[in-house]
Amino acid sequence: MRRTILLPALFVASCLGVHAQDIHGHGDEFAVTFIKDRKSLPDERWQSELRSRSAWRQFVAQHPGWWVEFNEANGLPHRAVGAPINTTGATPTERAVNFLTAELASFNLPMHELQVRQVASSAKHHFVHITQRHEGLEVLFSKALVKLDLQGRVIAFGLDVYADIGTLSAPIASEAQLIAAASAGLSDITGAAVVGADRILPVPVQHAVEHHLVREVEVTTDTRSLPGRWMCYVDAVSGELLYRQNRIVAEGDRADGQDVGADVTVEATVQLTNPLNAPTVAVMRNMNTTIGNQDFVTDATGFVGSGINGPVAYTAELSGLWSTVVMGSNTPSLSGTLQEGANLVSFDPESSLEERSAYYHVNTIHDHCTTVLPGFTGMDFSLTTNVGLTSGDCNAFYDGSSINFYLEGNDCYSLALVNDVVYHEYGHGINDNYYQVNGGNFINGAMGEGYADFWGFSVTQNPVLAPGYTISDPNAYIRRYDQNRKVYPADITGEVHADGEIIAGAWWDTYLLLGNDMQLTTELFAQAYPGLQAETPGGNEGVAYRDVLIDVLQADDDDGNLLNGTPNGDAIGEGFRLHGITLLTGFDVVHTPVETSPVNDDIVIQANASVTGVFQNYLQGVELNYRVNQGAWQQMMMTNTGGSNYEATIPGQPQGTVISYYIGLLDVSGVISGVTPTGAADPDPNLPNYLLVGYDLKLTENVDNLNELGDWDLGVAGDNNTTGTWELFDPNPTYSTVDNSIIQTGDQHTIGGEFCFFTGNGTDSATPGQADVDAGSTTLRSDPIDLTSYLNPTFTYYRWYTNSPPGGANPGADWWQVEISNNGTDWVYVENTKSDDRAWRKVAFRVQDFVVPNSTVQLRFIASDSTRVGQNLEGGSLVEAAMDDLQLWDNTTVGIDEPTATINALYPDPADATLNVVLDVPAQGRVVAEVLDPAGRLVLTQTLGNGGGMLRSAIDVRGLTAGGYVLRARWDGGSVQQRFSVVR
Repeated sequence: MRRTILLPALFVASCLGVHAQDIHGHGDEFAVTFIKDRKSLPDERWQSELRSRSAWRQFVAQHPGWWVEFNEANGLPHRAVGAPINTTGATPTERAVNFLTAELASFNLPMHELQVRQVASSAKHHFVHITQRHEGLEVLFSKALVKLDLQGRVIAFGLDVYADIGTLSAPIASEAQLIAAASAGLSDITGAAVVGADRILPVPVQHAVEHHLVREVEVTTDTRSLPGRWMCYVDAVSGELLYRQNRIVAEGDRADGQDVGADVTVEATVQLTNPLNAPTVAVMRNMNTTIGNQDFVTDATGFVGSGINGPVAYTAELSGLWSTVVMGSNTPSLSGTLQEGANLVSFDPESSLEERSAYYHVNTIHDHCTTVLPGFTGMDFSLTTNVGLTSGDCNAFYDGSSINFYLEGNDCYSLALVNDVVYHEYGHGINDNYYQVNGGNFINGAMGEGYADFWGFSVTQNPVLAPGYTISDPNAYIRRYDQNRKVYPADITGEVHADGEIIAGAWWDTYLLLGNDMQLTTELFAQAYPGLQAETPGGNEGVAYRDVLIDVLQADDDDGNLLNGTPNGDAIGEGFRLHGITLLTGFDVVHTPVETSPVNDDIVIQANASVTGVFQNYLQGVELNYRVNQGAWQQMMMTNTGGSNYEATIPGQPQGTVISYYIGLLDVSGVISGVTPTGAADPDPNLPNYLLVGYDLKLTENVDNLNELGDWDLGVAGDNNTTGTWELFDPNPTYSTVDNSIIQTGDQHTIGGEFCFFTGNGTDSATPGQADVDAGSTTLRSDPIDLTSYLNPTFTYYRWYTNSPPGGANPGADWWQVEISNNGTDWVYVENTKSDDRAWRKVAFRVQDFVVPNSTVQLRFIASDSTRVGQNLEGGSLVEAAMDDLQLWDNTTVGIDEPTATINALYPDPADATLNVVLDVPAQGRVVAEVLDPAGRLVLTQTLGNGGGMLRSAIDVRGLTAGGYVLRARWDGGSVQQRFSVVR
């Protein structure tokens, strides 16, 4: 079996645009990745839902304050950090395994499939890297990480592993089919072969993952004589090419040098920087020299005293401990006679400036690497340094066993004369071998190019890479980091050199913000390097960049807890922020919705947003977004009123206004996160909060005792669904087979009610697809409603809709539509969305904003499975919908005060086991208590009693985790709410 090194290989002057024949060394236009959106930021809505699941809630109940970013495909934490957690074991490996077993049991990890691959250590941390094998097959890109401080405490972990892979179909694609798929679109192919064993490739789809049995095909190409070795993963069943990346196979042997002396000083004229400056005479250190019959190596000054009497013959080669220069098939050598005493010889007559300069700079970058990574010996061998290649120009590359430089030509100097380029190519070798020594593979191409640039400018401390590399233009350069910053995700292009500028630029700006302290910068780099953040496929750059930032902050930390800040956290945070790399994901805004307001009164909106530690560096503020009726959205920064509390005031509005609003955390890059209600800021937004100004309730349809809006059609002509037709009854809940979370509601919405409209009951709640909407659409339609007597008729209703629950295929592809008509023929969308919410959510709208109110206004509610005119959607989704408590409102009757309720007492606060409620209710009827978590989700319901006076009741809160909550008491026609806390 061949050993494939996953390595970004080529350094390309692709950003100049001065040569029509310039090419991308990686051939990025031929790369293929299963990552569909290179620019993706964390899906805040899905992240919030994953944080609300029981496994994470149980973990943070035991370890408050931990921050998390989830892997959105497997639903597990991709990276979680927080205050140190003690664990047991004699070694980092034992401690990591014990932590996974004891602390993360609720995540149902496939522990029997996890194998500790390597423990990579720095001066401050141990990184325990773990991979997965399923039924004996390697799971590609699988990685669990447990990071410990030197006291053996866990300070971070990540779980990019997969619990439910199952048995995959047997391979049926022939070798010829695999090779044909891998080779598609490539030219100048010099070889292709299936290599290695079958593997499993997890392919993320929306909020889920598909597992493919794949085989690796290696295709070699020689476009313009630039070597290309393409690592390709092809589905062994379907023959589909899933991943293709230009990578290089490393096959060279390594040899250690010996530290001896010689009685000669060897010097040579070299290009110290680039062709803009005159060459300089420098000593040639670490060089192989033979004096008499004895072999020596020159020291750091190019000198050794051999003790051999002269005259004596000597031979010196442009080869030594760290570099062997080759021109064609020859290594330059120098021979002569040494006289007794000191001798000074020059290598100039027997070699070119390119050869000598390349040798000199390889020694420079090797010594720099040793300084930055003092325990790393993976580059302690003589690297073949090929100079003067004639098969191309204006380029250089690293192929896993050598670095290579073309001869001068096509208006380009040989890049062997440019120190940055030599450092960059050698930097690829450092990346490659460091990851291998630590049991990994450097996979991500953008990370590879960015980190190769880092190795270069960490030597030169110059932000301009390869100035003056062209003959005709002294102002030309390849890349520079002191202007035109590249920012994630806007500047992601899929070309690895351009994308690498984002992470390299973050390091450069961090260096500047640290006071131009390169020693501190390289120390942070070295401490974060063992995190192996580049072990992620092309297209996942945002994930890798955020992982780097977390590890850099932890490298800077002095007590193992990011939540209380780090000594240089402001500078590091700003350096990465300038390139769009931030960490605000993981925090929620807590808010109690305001549902009504008197006419023309200012409306005070309050929220709580607890962002702690280094994460505060990424918070620009808390933003309120609101709109009046169907007007444009307006933004307002909320004012901090102390601690984590924020407040904003929406100006008073006239009678009959409907206000929509949501709140979120605005990061320093202008990205909003932690939105409440979740998803309200999405491109296809979830529902916001709705607030009615100056309204009276007129009519109600609650499908129980108030049926004041006429009859309903449970299906209409043209519906074509096969299951999941609208019903009016008591809904049976269904649950996800992945995480047991609810899919179809099991509760109607009316306080004291029993029934609602919903899309079909199955007989088995554990089989969610049994009676969901399938193969078409189903319509719930009202009778005509006479609105002629109303001044400003406005509807509210509550709906439940999901099209992408955990375990459902084709998530987020199907439509929920609510339409209104005033003639039964022309219908206008009130809602038209593929955005779901597995909760009862309120919608409010003024009729006049959509149609002219008349005597024949109708509403219809449509749930669909892959059916919409003009859309070509694939089927198979889990689709469930429900509707309840449709109400008609109109402008308030002047002079009549509405009765109000009061929560007289709520104690103890904070509560541990029991929360006592004393409530004065103005209306008769059943009163229900609802407990909402910080994200506004209903977590507990209990009947308090019958209203019409003072009620006293006790609520059992022992099942709630520690944190803040809202108690909302509701009855038919009113509600009141108050915050409280739970402690553990």
